[in-house]
Amino acid sequence: MTLEDVARAAGVSQSTASRVLNGSARRVLPENESRVRAAAARLGYVVDLRAQATAGRLSNAAMVVVDSLRDPVAMQIAAGLYAQADIEGYAVSVTASRLDGARGADLVRMLRGQRPRVIFVVAPRGTAIARCVRQELALYRAHGGLPVVIGEDDATADLGDADAAFARGREAAARTLAVGH
Repeated sequence: MTLEDVARAAGVSQSTASRVLNGSARRVLPENESRVRAAAARLGYVVDLRAQATAGRLSNAAMVVVDSLRDPVAMQIAAGLYAQADIEGYAVSVTASRLDGARGADLVRMLRGQRPRVIFVVAPRGTAIARCVRQELALYRAHGGLPVVIGEDDATADLGDADAAFARGREAAARTLAVGH
């Protein structure tokens, strides 16, 4: 199914259907919005995120990168980020890569290509972030993304306190996503 098919089925222009389904800030008449959403559901239409990326728009995705899946503090922070972003309607992915070298930069470059609205990098105290990773995050910011590094310069209150790390992730996501809307 294409956007053109949805527009035809809803009896609206393709630009109106696009505004409804791609989250445009431009307002659409409520009855047109209802018709477009109903037609999209009936036809099984899903937004093509690759096409959005090609068009230069940020997707409604949040990416979380941790240095290690074995770091309990990082994973609790990531869980808090995920919980808050999910509540706010973001599609959330959590991935792991060493942040101290070229592989981490390659991952951030790949994530940039998916045009997420935000990339959270969870780097608890002692985690080295390579210059090449920082450069990729800077490029992401220069193109309208929100890169956020959490925990690099401060220690979690109690490294054994999973609730504190989870809350820290949720708070970071809430602050960031409020700015990103």
